[in-house]
Amino acid sequence: MDHARIAQARRLRPYFELQLRFAQALAGRTGEPLDRLALTMTNLHRRFGLGDPDERPERPEWAAYAAGLRTAAALEAKLDWTEAVFVRSPEEVSGRPRFGCFSYDPPNADGEVRIHFTNRDDDDVSPLTAEKVPRRLADLRALFAYVRERHPEAAFVRGGSWLYNTEAYRRLFPPAYGASRRAPERVRLNGTSSWGQFLDHREATKPAARDAFLENLAGLDPAAPWTAFPLRALHVRAPIDLFYAFYGLAPAPA
Repeated sequence: MDHARIAQARRLRPYFELQLRFAQALAGRTGEPLDRLALTMTNLHRRFGLGDPDERPERPEWAAYAAGLRTAAALEAKLDWTEAVFVRSPEEVSGRPRFGCFSYDPPNADGEVRIHFTNRDDDDVSPLTAEKVPRRLADLRALFAYVRERHPEAAFVRGGSWLYNTEAYRRLFPPAYGASRRAPERVRLNGTSSWGQFLDHREATKPAARDAFLENLAGLDPAAPWTAFPLRALHVRAPIDLFYAFYGLAPAPA
């Protein structure tokens, strides 16, 4: 029995509840099945270690979870089932090159490198405190040194996250990158770019964000469900040369 995984599932139960309440609210307004909305509008598929649902066919593990959701009548039963599935699921692994709290996707057809943030610190202090700025800058310098070496064709950096609403996160990047932030017309909700705002660095659900979200569900717009989130996921983009200069790296070789 994995006691650490059981403890994590209990910590995350209020987080799972927010996602299921959201999916239930959408189901009530759209008539779509709850299990389908749990797949497309929550990050449970990733939390179960099954990866991005948009990039792979439906897995039998998810089909089993979906069947359990359909069988469980009350929300508490659905939460019990979700917690049980999480406990026996593998750890969520992205497969991306990782540098401290940051990872990245290789350049796409437009030469854009997408960066991602996940708390990987093993202490009890937020990874974005002022005291940890040097550590985060070192993470990013290592990441971009690696990108410069491995991907000389990279031309831009892009990101999409609720974190770009915060100065604590934006200060880690070239000013022009943060200044480019904008709210997109549509937001994917099966990752952490929106859902991550509800958890603190200890994986505890933030009460203020939770309460605001639950209050917003009363007026949930099924055509734009991401507007129920207290903080919108913002998109950012800037030339990669700005990052090389910001972290004290030479430009990529021509």
